[in-house]
Amino acid sequence: MHAILAGVSKLSLSRTHQPHRYNRHMPGSTLVEWREWSEATFAEAKAKNKPVLLGISAVWCHWCHVMDHGIPGDPIHTGVYSDPQIANYINEHFIPIRVDNDQRPDINARYNMGGWPTTCFLTPDGDVLYGATYLAPSHMRAILPRIVSAWHTEREEILRQIAEAAGQAEARKRTPAPADAPLQQLANVAEDVWRAVITRIVRNYDRRHGGLGEGQKFPMSDVWALLIAEHLRSREPLMLDLAVRTLVAMGTGGMYDRVAGGWFRYSTTPDWSVPHFEKMLEDHARLLPVYAQAIACCRKLGRQEEVRTLSSVVESALDYLLATLLRDTPSLVYFAGSQDADEHYYMLSRLERAKLTPPFIDWRLYADWNALMVSALLHVAAVLERPALAALAERIWDTLVRHTLQSDGSVIHSLIPDGDYMRPSSLVGVLADQAALLQACLDVAQCRPSRAAQAMRVASQVWGYVCSALQAEDGGFYDVPPRQDALGMLRVRIKPLADNAALAAALAQWSSLTDDVSLREAAAAALCAFLNEYPRYGEHAAPFALAVWRAVTPPDEVVIIASAEQAAQWVQAAMARPSSWQVVRLLDPIGDAPHIAARGYPADRTPVAFVCQGQTCSAPLVTPQALQAA
Repeated sequence: MHAILAGVSKLSLSRTHQPHRYNRHMPGSTLVEWREWSEATFAEAKAKNKPVLLGISAVWCHWCHVMDHGIPGDPIHTGVYSDPQIANYINEHFIPIRVDNDQRPDINARYNMGGWPTTCFLTPDGDVLYGATYLAPSHMRAILPRIVSAWHTEREEILRQIAEAAGQAEARKRTPAPADAPLQQLANVAEDVWRAVITRIVRNYDRRHGGLGEGQKFPMSDVWALLIAEHLRSREPLMLDLAVRTLVAMGTGGMYDRVAGGWFRYSTTPDWSVPHFEKMLEDHARLLPVYAQAIACCRKLGRQEEVRTLSSVVESALDYLLATLLRDTPSLVYFAGSQDADEHYYMLSRLERAKLTPPFIDWRLYADWNALMVSALLHVAAVLERPALAALAERIWDTLVRHTLQSDGSVIHSLIPDGDYMRPSSLVGVLADQAALLQACLDVAQCRPSRAAQAMRVASQVWGYVCSALQAEDGGFYDVPPRQDALGMLRVRIKPLADNAALAAALAQWSSLTDDVSLREAAAAALCAFLNEYPRYGEHAAPFALAVWRAVTPPDEVVIIASAEQAAQWVQAAMARPSSWQVVRLLDPIGDAPHIAARGYPADRTPVAFVCQGQTCSAPLVTPQALQAA
């Protein structure tokens, strides 16, 4: 927000998270004449010399629905965009644009003001004048004329400040050239990165309720994955205890739907008792593999009560996903993106719910979230010994490859249902989508041997696009490819830490699978670009710490020498063993005989497996059970 509008900030209202009796999805238009984010819309704003009102919402977002339509009977939250007086003022004095967060994460990444809805006022060129999240009608009525007055009477000063701020941002953005020998540079600091992030997590841990902090609690899957990895690396029991306690709390408290299964988006209270009632596919895709790893660790240690509790949570979450969010047709198999919040519905029993219309489901296919689900299902299938889940993961992967992967290796961000047809979105080549599909390819290659060759070809295709369209000259990768017609802040390219970490982790695994050192060097180069930046992320740097460690540390290498017909049970055993960092290499006794001989594996008896670290391997493991216990 620029100084000329500083007085407006006193009128902003952060989203309250108190529960409401009304929380129903209300589809339909408002009285505001919303436009799409487009060149024509910004041209209209320039021609009419009007500021832009950008509303960023999501179909699952309760407070977005409240801002659209209000809460019946509530004297304060009566609805902003359905208020005739407010809507008429907006239509007359602003060019209003509505953007869906899930459909346009690139716009959200540049304009989000700290939550949803985001209410952002822009110049006709797309620069930010002022931004907030939820605004009640009284606050919106006060802000709108101030924005209009400032734009028309103090425009020159506003534009001067915007230009000055842009110059300062450009100066801050300049980073040193990529370091020589990035892998060595990363190795020199990897332990410091690891310790710094873990120390931050432990310091902020809520010893009373689990989770981090003393306010609202989010799942933060990468945090618990990092602690479990540290437990497996150091054998420190406390790390596993902190993670498991939180996972149990998230799966048995109010943040979990104990009627139909599945996690709500977050808890509004520190004790996990009062949820925000959206259910997000992304959260499930990220939580499931962490729960699976915790189950494997507890099983190994004989902590059977925790195994039963965590397994029950995962099983019921799978029941919810398969019954409610899965679309399974001969041509398309995928999970919907989300289910809307509805406090009244979710507080009812199963029989009472059956009498009502379930909350709205967003049936769009999101490439990154479904790719994450492919990886999640493959891991959970092994730990819970449910091979049908692995078969489902393969079919979802097929859908992604057939319908979202383009010939140049770019991934279409989402497919939108349009009758029996799935219409592709215009957003392609997003780093999060590319990284998630690349990781899914690697997991399919390891867990579904018959698809390994195809999966690795697709991985090469996806990586080729990333190198050509997303790589930054000063290190790391941009979130979206360049566009000559980029509007507003989309002309500023950004490098998201979490998505770069996801890509680097996948590259490190790929390097270990193929012995291609250049892939590990590429991972290290991407991560080195964030070495000065990651500390400000605090515990949110957990995925970065995991990626750094994987880039510089050889994994457990599980080598299985077996025919394709014999492989399934062995692969499942390998994936079910608790390991903080491993790859599974399947070798055919006949087709890979030269490689087996060159590596010196004693393969006089097959099937057989070995667990190796570097040049050191275990004794031959002649049963899947021995492999899982190794």
